[in-house]
Amino acid sequence: MWSGASAGMIKSPLKVVCDSGPIIHLEELNCLHLLADFKEIPISNIVYKEIKRHRRIDFKKLDLPVILLPRRIPDTEFLLTLCQIFSLDAGEIEALAYMEKNPRAIFLTDDASARMVAEQM
Repeated sequence: MWSGASAGMIKSPLKVVCDSGPIIHLEELNCLHLLADFKEIPISNIVYKEIKRHRRIDFKKLDLPVILLPRRIPDTEFLLTLCQIFSLDAGEIEALAYMEKNPRAIFLTDDASARMVAEQM
């Protein structure tokens, strides 16, 4: 885990689950610091690899509470079917599988299909 809570800084108790798009776009805008207020930012290894393919981001240096997660597939047939119907990529599927276990987390995606699947959950 990369975590660097500044002394005295109050973090939101919420987790924020991202696929690669929002992190890439926030970095392009030099706004990744906006995620620093969250308790943790769990991302799968696939999402991490997608991010690294497009951007050079050092999460440790940015003091973001990123947690790398092992591969996860949806637990329910319902979610797996929705992911297949909407042709979601592996990163989006893994993020949604994590959301399935953490329904109070905030899901950040730049993909309309992934957003529609999340709303059905």
